[in-house]
Amino acid sequence: MAAQATNGWQNPVRKQHMVGLGLGILATAFFCFGYPGWFMSRSAATEQRKTEGDKIRAEYCLASYLSSGVTAAEAGRLRSKGTGEQAEIFVNTGHAPDVDSGRACGRGLDQLTTDAQVDAAIKTALAAAAARDARIAAARESDTKKN
Repeated sequence: MAAQATNGWQNPVRKQHMVGLGLGILATAFFCFGYPGWFMSRSAATEQRKTEGDKIRAEYCLASYLSSGVTAAEAGRLRSKGTGEQAEIFVNTGHAPDVDSGRACGRGLDQLTTDAQVDAAIKTALAAAAARDARIAAARESDTKKN
């Protein structure tokens, strides 16, 4: 004890301890704050991509259904059914690839609330189908011509 009193108080913390503390703080900050944010943003992006894909499939399904020769009265009868029944009908008729897309298509059909909106949607879908068929025919014709 006398030897310690003559040397004075010595700090037990050394440079290596401070470097270790700094690295620990950086690692904690990275793993506690950075990684969960990246993980959650990735899962949010996946959910957003799935939602956008479902919306595109629903638009295609609805356009396919409306351009298949359906009348406003038939669309109204289908609109009055439940979402599950609508999905089964869309899948069974080949307009939707799966039940989830069929449900999204049914929700799109339900948004057409009046017969006038249904008639306008049918006319638009028929015009788009005719334009698509004309483009396909023109492409086939240009492929068969020899230069």
